[in-house]
Amino acid sequence: MSLPTTPPRENRRGTRTRKRVERYEPTQGKTRSEDNSDASGTETDDDPTPRKSKQAASRKAAGTAATTRRKKQVSKPAPPATVPEPVEGFKTDSPFFNALLQPDVALQPLAEDWVHTYQGSAGDADAEKAAVHELVLFFVRASGLNADVDEDEAMDQDGVNDTVERIQDESVKTNAATYPLTSRTKNLRVFKANLTTIVSQLVATLYLTPHLFDDATTTKHSLPLMPLLLAWLLQMSVSPLRPIRHTGTFITLKMTTALCEAAATASNELSIKQRQKEAEVKKGGSGAAAKKRVKEAEAKVKEAHARKTVLEEYMQEVFDTMFVHRVRDADSAIRSDCIRELGVWVKKYPEMYLQSQFFSYFVRGTNDPDHSARLETVKALSGIFSNAASATNASSFSLRLAPRLIQMAALDVETSIRTNAITVITQIDKTGALEDDEDEEQRSTVSRLIFDEEPRIRKATAPFVKGLWEERADKLKSEFGALRDGKKKRAAKVKDADLDQRFEWKALAQLLVETAESLEKEKASDEASSSKQPDAVTTDTSSSITTRAAAAADALYQHMELLQDWHALVDYLLLDHSTSETDSWLLTEQEEDFMLEMLITCIKREDDDEEEEKSKALMKVIPRLFAKHHAEVSRIVGVLSIPEHMNLGLYLDMRKTSAYESLWDDVTKQFLQHTEPAVLSAAIQAINTLNSTESMAATNSQKLAELEDALFATLRDAVNGEDVPAMVISEDQIGSIEAILLRITLLARSRDIVAAMEDVEGGQSSGWTIVAAFAGRGGLGYKEEAKLVEHALQIVFLHVAWLFRRFTEADIEDEAKVAELKARRDEARDIFETFGLPDRSNAAETVRRQAFIAFINLHVLFSNRGEKAQPAAKAAGLEMATDKQHKLGGAFQAAVERYASDIEEDSNEDQGQEMSLAATQREVVFLQLVSVFVGAIRCGVLDVEQAREPLAHYGRFELTYDIVVKKLVDVLRDEGIYNRDATTVQHVIGQALQNSFTMFLEKDEKDESDAPVALARLAASAFVVHGTHFTVLKQIHPDDVYDLHVGAIDWLFKQVRVLVKQQLAKDNATAKQQVAKKRGQLFHFFRPLALLLGPITGRDALRIRSHLEKTIDDSGVAETQARNSSAYKAYEKRLVAVAGKDSELKVAARKSPPAKASKAAKSAEVIEDSDGEDAQEEQAHDEGAQEEDAQEEDAEVDEIQDPDDEEDGDRTVVLENGAEANGDDADDIEEENGHTEAEEIESAAADSDEPMTNADDDEPVAVTNGNKRTLPEDDDDELPDVNLGSQVDMDVEIDLAFNSSPGRERSESLEPNAKRRKTVTKY
Repeated sequence: MSLPTTPPRENRRGTRTRKRVERYEPTQGKTRSEDNSDASGTETDDDPTPRKSKQAASRKAAGTAATTRRKKQVSKPAPPATVPEPVEGFKTDSPFFNALLQPDVALQPLAEDWVHTYQGSAGDADAEKAAVHELVLFFVRASGLNADVDEDEAMDQDGVNDTVERIQDESVKTNAATYPLTSRTKNLRVFKANLTTIVSQLVATLYLTPHLFDDATTTKHSLPLMPLLLAWLLQMSVSPLRPIRHTGTFITLKMTTALCEAAATASNELSIKQRQKEAEVKKGGSGAAAKKRVKEAEAKVKEAHARKTVLEEYMQEVFDTMFVHRVRDADSAIRSDCIRELGVWVKKYPEMYLQSQFFSYFVRGTNDPDHSARLETVKALSGIFSNAASATNASSFSLRLAPRLIQMAALDVETSIRTNAITVITQIDKTGALEDDEDEEQRSTVSRLIFDEEPRIRKATAPFVKGLWEERADKLKSEFGALRDGKKKRAAKVKDADLDQRFEWKALAQLLVETAESLEKEKASDEASSSKQPDAVTTDTSSSITTRAAAAADALYQHMELLQDWHALVDYLLLDHSTSETDSWLLTEQEEDFMLEMLITCIKREDDDEEEEKSKALMKVIPRLFAKHHAEVSRIVGVLSIPEHMNLGLYLDMRKTSAYESLWDDVTKQFLQHTEPAVLSAAIQAINTLNSTESMAATNSQKLAELEDALFATLRDAVNGEDVPAMVISEDQIGSIEAILLRITLLARSRDIVAAMEDVEGGQSSGWTIVAAFAGRGGLGYKEEAKLVEHALQIVFLHVAWLFRRFTEADIEDEAKVAELKARRDEARDIFETFGLPDRSNAAETVRRQAFIAFINLHVLFSNRGEKAQPAAKAAGLEMATDKQHKLGGAFQAAVERYASDIEEDSNEDQGQEMSLAATQREVVFLQLVSVFVGAIRCGVLDVEQAREPLAHYGRFELTYDIVVKKLVDVLRDEGIYNRDATTVQHVIGQALQNSFTMFLEKDEKDESDAPVALARLAASAFVVHGTHFTVLKQIHPDDVYDLHVGAIDWLFKQVRVLVKQQLAKDNATAKQQVAKKRGQLFHFFRPLALLLGPITGRDALRIRSHLEKTIDDSGVAETQARNSSAYKAYEKRLVAVAGKDSELKVAARKSPPAKASKAAKSAEVIEDSDGEDAQEEQAHDEGAQEEDAQEEDAEVDEIQDPDDEEDGDRTVVLENGAEANGDDADDIEEENGHTEAEEIESAAADSDEPMTNADDDEPVAVTNGNKRTLPEDDDDELPDVNLGSQVDMDVEIDLAFNSSPGRERSESLEPNAKRRKTVTKY
């Protein structure tokens, strides 16, 4: 509870002056402080606001409170401050409301000022009304309402209900969606915090006066204050208007919180006075003075008890009248406020609120459907149970609450809720409420969260697991202490401290291993029941994914000093644990594996400041770890990762070169002996780490040479001089050779081993010859050798890549080196082509995929890119023939179909389950193939025509596929606009769209229907180059877009005719119905087409519409079905909209000669009749696609047809509702819009700073900052700037029958002079 401020004190020497805050100054009239300026002391505006320390406040609370109550007045307010900025939409007639808008205002003087005024109004009805009215008006303004309340209404306690109803009736039509409590605007950002402070300060100040405790019999005012204020607030809290209800509830809750602080103070005072009374009674004495002292003490006790009773009655009234209803409010924000404040009440005044009737509302809060209410509930519970006394008193309730909290911790969708729930469970567990055997399963559920995939969850679970570990360690020690002396002989030589530490390690390992096992059992049961459970980290040590042991160690490291002493853990792990069954302080094999992984994590977590000491310690223990764990795959992987965390240069500084060589030997031994991929990957990382130590370069070179010789010696030994293509390989030999090739692959990825590969030792075959021969065995089609051949193909490519990198500019003149490079390149290309591009092949699928990737990468590597090309690419450049590109496209299509088939099989088998590890690996491999194919197109190795295959499957697979394929849009844009080959672009997009739609027709799934639309939306961005603010800088020629649509329409109705023939050929009625349904789906093709109309002009739109009508008439089939399709109507509507907005088409219509007036009128009629067509479209319904196609239709079409008849001078403007206006009305419409069409064009040119056409001389001009300047003619290198507007003005014989214009160039991009869509685009 805040207490009155003390006089300002001087700062102590060496301390810093506290930040000054502004004090509130009312905006009207003279302040109350000015009325009492003579009594305000010597305070000035420069004085900092005095604040009383908490220690001083608690030390002088009782005495100061009593003294102040006797004086019946409070300290005077501070000097005035600045006037706050008004907030738009809110009245500023409330001083309280205005003050709360200031971020650094001192609110305590404001509260004291009001209480001082209210005290002085006793006996003065007008002053009392004014003071109460000021507070009531503040409640209304805090609700964001501008309704007025007069002074009589503020004082009418019985009429509060009617007044609140009047206010809400007046405000219901003007009520904004946001109000001060929920607003996030700058001026209202601090309002909520200031409102909390001012309410607390008011109650704290009133506590020092009798007005907080007055009733109708004791008050000196016309009405007691608190009952009147509660009448207003409680009535506001039941208002149906959300701003009033929320604000009234919030203020009431904060007032109750302040009353809890006051009640706690009153309870403390009561206990003090009771002790004083008891002391007086004990003194005894029969004199009058003694009796008087006892009587006075009893009176003080009664007074304190009465004050406490009054406060509790207020709080109980608020709870019964407001809280029980608002905690069930429909607004989640109100429910959250109620639960949060209830938690505060329990903490501040447990004497009243620490009861089951109040705790039941927390149970309701944990089941709230809104996440914010659940979060406030667990936060409130965390605050309650953080107090040991409160947690102990609520132990019976905690048992009822624990199951739901555990469920929230494990399954809630919000991470913040889960972490807070775990914190509450940990606090409950500390009380011992969950130690029963029947609660062990609940504790096990929580402990499994230490392996959760979310790091914050693991961090929150660490304290809970630490508590379980402490219990288990004590249990192990007590069990060992109860054993007979005969069973303790092996521990006799161990110090007690060391033995205790070993039991602690044992307890930790045992706990975590049991938890991991229970998690595995839970996952198995969940998979059987197909239920969704939180994800956990993996147990696979071969991957880079965090393992469970590493996750647990990382989470527990900051909470357990035991883990920070990893030196002791190393000594413990180096013990012989084979007698763990008899010696309870030793580890089992599974526990030893787990703790070794934790050791690696602890070594990583140690501070870098201690790296030198850490490295010195590891130099001593790492040979012992290699010696003990070299045969264990699960353990040696972790040991091989230790050199990464060492300063290997210390070996030279400490003159321990022999130890460094021994380390090399240990790592090399593991690399050459093990066959598991996990060990080999860890070993090659260790080798790379050792090789990066520059101070030991000589030793590194020597050891690497020895490793290469040993590696290729094992390869030659495996072949044993046999002919590789013809040799028979047993299963054991396959595994051995596969491991050797994997070692060579890993080594070739990290360093240049060309010399070792080409070396011919003792007349034997070179490594290159042997590896190439193994790669050639892929054609045999043995599935057992597929992995072996994959490694061989990778080695072949890596070898050629290293040759490519070694080739220098000087080598270009060396014909022998060039010939050698070409020979190796061609040999590799032939191998890859054999398996990657076959018409028929026996090779396994994985071999074909690897050869496909290697073949493309080889061409990318040797592609000659001009001056930036590498020397090897210049000397031995490689281009891909067209026939091979077509074969690659077919291979890519086959790979996509295989992947789609696998996905479909998985979805049928594992419905409702997560993606398996095999499916994830398959997806990664597939995306690698797609990335290589797309990358080759972007590099120019593959023609742009090949982009149609990846684009056809856009929107069919996961998001990652779409992200990769989306890169092709840049290629299409560059090809069509900058390379001026728009014909290829429209052909690629058209083919891809047709293929995508064909796949949609072949599938029955509803979600597949969105793939063509997504592709069209993506392809539309390839037609234009956008600048800032969606300006169109460049775009492809509209004729190419016209060709795209004409070709698509022809293809569509060709498919319609095919389906009609199929339907006629069917004899079964069901089959006929299926074909008819598919024919109806064909017209959905207009949906994606409507998205590809961007660059076309109005003339092209009418040409497309004419061709569409002609095609429908010529087809003779499905005319009614096509025209009634909502997708068709939306497409036609788009065409008419483009034509209606084309001003140049209107100019052409105006200037049409009489001979062609009929054609011009027909064109104008097409545009004018668009509104009539819209009305007919609204009445038509397309069965089977109403809901889907309605989303694609445009909102409304703005069409303006302005034929200017020179004879009568009338102008006609077709409005949105179909009405016509004459020329004067049209001018009025333009004036109402604020600007004419010509002004829009000039404004657009000024905004974009792009060229526009001068109407007088048709010279290009630019508008910059409102000034025109003539532009020079474009160079031949620039894209053509075709001004159709000028052509229309000069060529009055323009053909409106939509015949093709022979003078227009094709496949050229255009650079518009103004914005497209937003303004006017000119060509």
